Amino acid sequence: MKNKDKYSWLEERKDLFVKNVLRDFIRSYSFFMEIEKKYRDTGITYEGLDNWVGTQTDRGRLWILKDNCHRLWKDINPETQPESFFFDWMVGAIFHEAMKLKENVYMVDRYHPVYQAASTTSSAYDWQKNCRHFFGETMQDIQRGINRIQNLFVCAAEHLKSLLLAERDNSLLIRFMLEHKSITNKLWQKSGGLNKILEAMFPSGLEYAYCIAGENYLEGSWYEEARVAFIEALKINPDCKEAKYGLQILEKRLKELAHILEKEYNLANSNQVQLN
Repeated sequence: MKNKDKYSWLEERKDLFVKNVLRDFIRSYSFFMEIEKKYRDTGITYEGLDNWVGTQTDRGRLWILKDNCHRLWKDINPETQPESFFFDWMVGAIFHEAMKLKENVYMVDRYHPVYQAASTTSSAYDWQKNCRHFFGETMQDIQRGINRIQNLFVCAAEHLKSLLLAERDNSLLIRFMLEHKSITNKLWQKSGGLNKILEAMFPSGLEYAYCIAGENYLEGSWYEEARVAFIEALKINPDCKEAKYGLQILEKRLKELAHILEKEYNLANSNQVQLN
């Protein structure tokens, strides 16, 4: 019964979790690209890595991403849902590689400067030789770790893209993708960007993506955002019935809201007159 309740709780929030997975994957990958660039340009430092990965008591973004992926897909059948299985596995692999990278960078960042200072005053040749060998190997481990994480992120991004194709009814996800076009395009720029993904999700036309987003905005009373989404759908297809209907519902809601506000305003004025 407890497992059933847990499953129901997760199913009710699945759309939100999937949206958060995309958000945290993009942010984690973006941070890693900054790390990689810094490493190539000036060398990597520990600063920021602890927040990216985190600890048991204070999880970082990558740790949260790993946990959410595992929460969503740990019990799936890899034969029937291979994309979900491989994405979950790759995010886990990225996390564990990042943990090793964090420890190696800490070792070099914290102790290598101390070793260099101490080696100038020590005449113990064997000690210096062993330390040089140790730090040399650690630097090689850092380079290998960065290369492995980069390859894993690239592969994971493609599996995530395939996974998202089955999420066309996830209005929270569609909203996020449309609201963050630039970073989504950047993530999949080599394979056609956001429009290519949306075209695969909505083969009948891109306007339906904007309609789904508009309906979600409407449900949440985000009226201006809903209007923009429906108008964008009509720009793509001026004959889109869903967008036209969405705008009609929006205008009806706004009129009802204006009527309620007018009644409350008149009632407040009437009460004020009676008090006077």
